[in-house]
Amino acid sequence: MTTDPRIRQLAEARYRNGYGATAADAWDNLDPSLREYLTNEAAAWLRAAVEAGIAPSTERPTDDHDAVYVDEEGLLYGEYRTVPASDCVVRLVWASEQAVSMQELKDRYGAEFRLIGWSE
Repeated sequence: MTTDPRIRQLAEARYRNGYGATAADAWDNLDPSLREYLTNEAAAWLRAAVEAGIAPSTERPTDDHDAVYVDEEGLLYGEYRTVPASDCVVRLVWASEQAVSMQELKDRYGAEFRLIGWSE
Protein backbone atom coordinates (compact mmCIF):
# COMPACT_ATOMS: atom_id res chain seq x y z
CA MET A 1 0.00 0.00 0.00
CA THR A 2 1.41 3.39 -0.98
CA THR A 3 0.93 6.60 0.93
CA ASP A 4 -1.56 9.02 -0.60
CA PRO A 5 0.57 11.86 -2.07
CA ARG A 6 -2.12 14.36 -1.06
CA ILE A 7 -1.10 13.87 2.58
CA ARG A 8 2.35 15.37 2.05
CA GLN A 9 0.87 18.09 -0.18
CA LEU A 10 -1.54 19.05 2.61
CA ALA A 11 1.17 18.92 5.29
CA GLU A 12 3.52 21.12 3.25
CA ALA A 13 0.73 23.57 2.43
CA ARG A 14 -0.20 23.80 6.13
CA TYR A 15 3.43 24.48 6.99
CA ARG A 16 3.69 27.19 4.30
CA ASN A 17 0.41 28.77 5.42
CA GLY A 18 1.56 28.87 9.03
CA TYR A 19 5.14 29.96 8.51
CA GLY A 20 5.30 31.85 5.22
CA ALA A 21 6.00 31.23 1.55
CA THR A 22 9.72 30.55 2.00
CA ALA A 23 8.95 27.68 4.36
CA ALA A 24 8.18 25.38 1.41
CA ASP A 25 11.90 25.12 0.64
CA ALA A 26 12.64 24.06 4.19
CA TRP A 27 10.22 21.07 4.45
CA ASP A 28 12.98 18.45 4.13
CA ASN A 29 15.06 20.35 6.69
CA LEU A 30 12.32 20.40 9.34
CA ASP A 31 12.77 18.56 12.58
CA PRO A 32 11.46 15.03 11.89
CA SER A 33 9.01 15.21 14.80
CA LEU A 34 7.39 18.38 13.37
CA ARG A 35 7.20 16.80 9.91
CA GLU A 36 5.58 13.71 11.44
CA TYR A 37 3.10 15.84 13.42
CA LEU A 38 2.08 17.85 10.34
CA THR A 39 1.85 14.68 8.23
CA ASN A 40 -0.35 12.92 10.81
CA GLU A 41 -2.62 15.95 11.03
CA ALA A 42 -2.86 16.13 7.23
CA ALA A 43 -3.69 12.42 7.03
CA ALA A 44 -6.48 12.85 9.59
CA TRP A 45 -7.97 15.83 7.76
CA LEU A 46 -7.76 14.04 4.41
CA ARG A 47 -9.52 10.97 5.87
CA ALA A 48 -12.23 13.28 7.21
CA ALA A 49 -12.61 14.96 3.81
CA VAL A 50 -12.93 11.58 2.08
CA GLU A 51 -15.51 10.41 4.62
CA ALA A 52 -17.44 13.67 4.19
CA GLY A 53 -17.48 13.16 0.43
CA ILE A 54 -15.60 16.37 -0.41
CA ALA A 55 -12.43 14.59 -1.53
CA PRO A 56 -12.27 11.35 -3.49
CA SER A 57 -10.81 8.14 -2.14
CA THR A 58 -7.67 6.93 -3.89
CA GLU A 59 -9.28 3.50 -4.14
CA ARG A 60 -11.33 2.78 -7.27
CA PRO A 61 -14.95 2.22 -6.08
CA THR A 62 -15.64 -0.42 -8.76
CA ASP A 63 -14.03 -1.60 -11.97
CA ASP A 64 -16.59 0.54 -13.83
CA HIS A 65 -15.17 3.78 -12.36
CA ASP A 66 -12.46 5.83 -14.06
CA ALA A 67 -10.46 8.53 -12.30
CA VAL A 68 -11.04 12.22 -13.07
CA TYR A 69 -8.26 14.78 -12.56
CA VAL A 70 -8.08 18.57 -12.59
CA ASP A 71 -4.74 20.25 -13.32
CA GLU A 72 -3.36 23.53 -11.98
CA GLU A 73 -5.08 25.44 -14.80
CA GLY A 74 -8.47 23.87 -14.08
CA LEU A 75 -8.47 21.59 -17.13
CA LEU A 76 -10.21 18.26 -16.63
CA TYR A 77 -8.78 14.87 -17.59
CA GLY A 78 -10.17 11.36 -17.43
CA GLU A 79 -8.21 8.21 -16.85
CA TYR A 80 -7.66 6.27 -20.09
CA ARG A 81 -7.15 2.63 -19.22
CA THR A 82 -4.83 0.60 -21.41
CA VAL A 83 -3.46 -2.93 -21.49
CA PRO A 84 -0.82 -3.09 -20.26
CA ALA A 85 -1.63 -0.45 -17.66
CA SER A 86 -0.25 3.05 -18.22
CA ASP A 87 -0.63 6.56 -16.82
CA CYS A 88 -2.57 7.83 -19.87
CA VAL A 89 -5.29 10.45 -19.49
CA VAL A 90 -7.59 12.10 -22.00
CA ARG A 91 -8.69 15.73 -21.83
CA LEU A 92 -12.38 16.08 -21.02
CA VAL A 93 -14.36 18.62 -23.01
CA TRP A 94 -17.97 19.74 -22.90
CA ALA A 95 -19.96 17.46 -25.21
CA SER A 96 -23.44 18.91 -24.75
CA GLU A 97 -24.63 22.46 -25.01
CA GLN A 98 -27.91 21.70 -23.28
CA ALA A 99 -27.67 23.05 -19.76
CA VAL A 100 -29.70 21.51 -16.96
CA SER A 101 -30.53 22.87 -13.53
CA MET A 102 -28.37 21.44 -10.75
CA GLN A 103 -31.23 21.99 -8.31
CA GLU A 104 -33.62 20.07 -10.56
CA LEU A 105 -31.18 17.15 -10.74
CA LYS A 106 -30.86 17.25 -6.95
CA ASP A 107 -34.62 17.35 -6.45
CA ARG A 108 -35.56 14.81 -9.10
CA TYR A 109 -32.74 12.26 -8.84
CA GLY A 110 -31.07 12.98 -5.52
CA ALA A 111 -27.87 13.98 -7.34
CA GLU A 112 -25.00 15.26 -5.23
CA PHE A 113 -22.42 17.62 -6.69
CA ARG A 114 -18.91 18.31 -5.40
CA LEU A 115 -16.72 21.18 -6.52
CA ILE A 116 -13.40 19.61 -7.62
CA GLY A 117 -11.76 22.62 -9.24
CA TRP A 118 -12.19 25.39 -11.78
CA SER A 119 -11.83 25.10 -15.56
CA GLU A 120 -11.21 27.85 -18.10
